[in-house]
Amino acid sequence: MIVDAHIHCTELENIDKYANNTEFILVCVADDPNSSREVIEFSKKYSNIIPCIGIHPWNIHEYSLAQIESSLKHLVNNHDVNCLGEIGLDRRFRPHTFDKQLEAFSLFMNYAKEFNLVLNLHAADAWREVFELIYRSNINRAYFHWYTGPLDLLKQIEEIGFYVGFNPAWQIQQKHREILVHANLEYLITESDAPYNYRGLIMTPDLIKKSIEYIATVKKTSVDYVEKVIYSNLKRLFKM
Repeated sequence: MIVDAHIHCTELENIDKYANNTEFILVCVADDPNSSREVIEFSKKYSNIIPCIGIHPWNIHEYSLAQIESSLKHLVNNHDVNCLGEIGLDRRFRPHTFDKQLEAFSLFMNYAKEFNLVLNLHAADAWREVFELIYRSNINRAYFHWYTGPLDLLKQIEEIGFYVGFNPAWQIQQKHREILVHANLEYLITESDAPYNYRGLIMTPDLIKKSIEYIATVKKTSVDYVEKVIYSNLKRLFKM
């Protein structure tokens, strides 16, 4: 089973290619209330899709806290929701809305704690802040998408039992390759972040197979073993 723990399914033109392929399991994240509803509908149509609802930190400024809570309340209470994402904090690309991001993130954490939801996290240049907030809030299940944070924090994330995402960006990004060297395979999960364009690299779920091969090389083990461990990690995270 090929795991894609962070993919923007509503932005893909060819979602059927992957959703109809039983080789893949897709964790579809949302960017706003509309895409949150869409990923829920996808999950009803395709058995290999796990939906995450939420509002991306880049889009938080477009909504009031009342609107965010209204959307959350309706979707959590009326649908089989097990994950909030893509949510979090971003100091790198949206520092000017950071205070609003904090307010919204607090709301998301409250819901995660009340309903024991997985957090599918964006934390660009806010890795430690996000970790400390969810740790103090007694969040039980969390996944740090495309982790490129500090190495000492990586160890804290693993000690708590949270997971980090490994992305096709390793083909370009030296920092991400360094993270893999130090990461414990038992807390690593593959992702694509499709259809994001990272420095000319168009992310797709197909690239995950190459990522698994690279992980196997770095960890000096077999491709089959890596694939099985990552799938097991996902099942633990989502209590599947």
